Amino acid sequence: MEVLISAVVGDLVSRFISFLAQNYGTQTCVEEDRRRLELILLRMHMVVEEAEGRQITNRGMFLHLKTLIDGVHLGYYMLDRLKFQSLGEESVEDDEPYCVHLYMDKCMFGRHVEKEQLINFLLCDDSHHDCTHISILPIIGPHRIGKKTLVQHACKDERVCNHFSHMFFFKGDDLRNGVFAFNNQAASGKYLFVVDFIFDVDEAAWTNFQSYLQKLPGAGIKIVVTGRAEQVANLGTAQPIRLKSLSQEEYWYYFKALAFGSMDPDDHPKLASLGMQLAALLQGSFLGANILGELLRANPSTEFWRGVLSSIRVLVREHMSSFGTHPEDLLGRNFPVNFGSAALVGGPAQGYLVYDLREAGPAQSELPKLTSQELLTGRDIPVEDKFEVLVWRSRIPPYCDYVVTYEKQKNHVAVRKRQRKS
Repeated sequence: MEVLISAVVGDLVSRFISFLAQNYGTQTCVEEDRRRLELILLRMHMVVEEAEGRQITNRGMFLHLKTLIDGVHLGYYMLDRLKFQSLGEESVEDDEPYCVHLYMDKCMFGRHVEKEQLINFLLCDDSHHDCTHISILPIIGPHRIGKKTLVQHACKDERVCNHFSHMFFFKGDDLRNGVFAFNNQAASGKYLFVVDFIFDVDEAAWTNFQSYLQKLPGAGIKIVVTGRAEQVANLGTAQPIRLKSLSQEEYWYYFKALAFGSMDPDDHPKLASLGMQLAALLQGSFLGANILGELLRANPSTEFWRGVLSSIRVLVREHMSSFGTHPEDLLGRNFPVNFGSAALVGGPAQGYLVYDLREAGPAQSELPKLTSQELLTGRDIPVEDKFEVLVWRSRIPPYCDYVVTYEKQKNHVAVRKRQRKS
């Protein structure tokens, strides 16, 4: 199977690159050439789907598959650029139903190769080692890049569930507090531990944790550690998996599915053109794609989409001008963002300071009733000067709920001073 996929990948990618070099660079793609590109993309897509669910052990095959997936996203992106570069372009007929939306918001996107790498590590047979052998795989990446989502999807895979007798999930603080010492009469079997380091690694706590694991009666132990710091990578016995932001082409493929839902973008070229411009402003944010994707999908009008694009463009421009950074970066570093009245699509003009974007933990028994969709369209805005908003509820494991604090602002100068001090 691996040899077959490798051969097909080489053929398809070479034909694909040749096609793009001949047509896209000069933007002379005619209808026949566009159909050729669609057929090549269809075949590439079929190979990717065929590879899903199969355990791939060859590192070279992983690289081939990654190249193929990148090529699929690049192809669809360029195809859409050709279709929608003119706002007045007529709709393109398509005999195939548009069904990407049916699963895009309920599945992990863009991490198939990384998921298979993780599963391959988890299923690797360590029987040639003694029973106390511990294998450790670090997963490194920025905040809210999808590290926990990747791990959850791999752990829910049937192959992994059948392989391990015991699975445990901890945070870095749990190691310091000794929570891992859950059972002095631990049963035998294969163990999987997942440890999420939000901050730096406590070396003493990590050493104690490893000492505890050495005493378990399990037949081999696997540990997956996730975190942002390079310090986490040094814990591994295996090469780390490094998660990066989606490329522009991957991100557009993802954003398009969320924003259009059951609509075919080919039938709405003006919306597609506005959507491509908006996606380019969001800097690869998964959270931004889901929030705005849902908002746009519920309001499929050119006027509304143009208003959202204008608002986000102003928001990004003001922050780049005043602070030299994108608002997504500020939220990721837990800095406040000046969400001016221009960022509201409807309702009365009102500036906000937005800060403390966080996952709602178990201690937060009741989530805010006000959603980001209602706030952004000016509906049901509280009279209080400070309130919490339910930003987004994830539909995929680990099913995180995101909450943020909004504070009404009367003076933009005060906002800037506060941001500089934070």
